[in-house]
Amino acid sequence: MPTGSTSTSDTGPEPTASARSAPEAPNPLTRRVSIRRKEVGLIAQALDAPTEVTLLDGRTLTARVGDIRVSRGEHVVDLVTTRQFAERYEVVVSGGLQLSPADCAQLEETAGLGSTQSASDLVKAVEKLCAIKVGDIRIPFTPGQVQELQYRAKKRGRTVEQEMQAVVDRIRDELFYKGG
Repeated sequence: MPTGSTSTSDTGPEPTASARSAPEAPNPLTRRVSIRRKEVGLIAQALDAPTEVTLLDGRTLTARVGDIRVSRGEHVVDLVTTRQFAERYEVVVSGGLQLSPADCAQLEETAGLGSTQSASDLVKAVEKLCAIKVGDIRIPFTPGQVQELQYRAKKRGRTVEQEMQAVVDRIRDELFYKGG
């Protein structure tokens, strides 16, 4: 093999990042962030019977009823109690939305304190924020219209709710004009 080349065979080392010939995408990280590998995910399963479990590192453990086996493919990578599971892992909801604490704080500035405590709380806050209801008639707002209301409210030193109340007041004044 010529000098300076790298080998990816079982006998040689893996090429380093600087030795790879394909150009790489620019580094998107400008700060430290939590990440996950793009690969077959971990699967967790609560055990319903005592059993012997052999971990990926070769250790054999005795699992009790309720212990949680964490595996990747056919390999068991961890065996934990429910408390340890809650401390070490998070359930990935397929098709769901996960929000960072910073995202929740930003949402609560607009939608109100406690609006991100649960998915149903967030849905209720968004529905309340994005619509005016007059009797049984609901007047929906697009995201762009909500942004405009937020902008106007901030500019006038009011909350979004106060700004929406002003819209309702203008409608009421227009419908029931009391001229002299």
